Amino acid sequence: MKKLLFVTLISVVTSFAMMAENVVREGDTHSALGKYSVVKTAEVVVINEVAIPTFLISYQNSNQIIRVAVDTDKDGKNFIVLGDNLNLQYRCQSSHFGVEKLDKKYVKHGISNSSENLNSGEYYHQKILTKSEPSNRDCLGLIACYYPKLVADYEIAFTCK
Repeated sequence: MKKLLFVTLISVVTSFAMMAENVVREGDTHSALGKYSVVKTAEVVVINEVAIPTFLISYQNSNQIIRVAVDTDKDGKNFIVLGDNLNLQYRCQSSHFGVEKLDKKYVKHGISNSSENLNSGEYYHQKILTKSEPSNRDCLGLIACYYPKLVADYEIAFTCK
């Protein structure tokens, strides 16, 4: 009986640890969306026959899920943000981190580059979010907080619960 209880306890603790291991970042958006959660997923985005790791951002007060693929190149990292209303990228270099329109290499591989739902004023405010080189975890947190504001009428687009 003690063995069965011990094995059950170990399996429960292990399963919780495995689920928690996928959570990369959690925090508050300081907006109507409430808290956010960033989770690593097994899903990948394929660019130039290379599988790029992907993260999912979800919000407490919205059913919308944002996918973020992290592509590293010689100049830094591109965080390709794929949403229902708007696709773009955040660029992380040693000198700054900020939003950009999608690189041509991503558009060439079928990622839509429409700026129809882009809030232009907010886009220019986010060109440089920080002048340091944040970690991937920090970048994903910044994206979770700032990306929704790039979508025109984001409170309506994200249809808060």
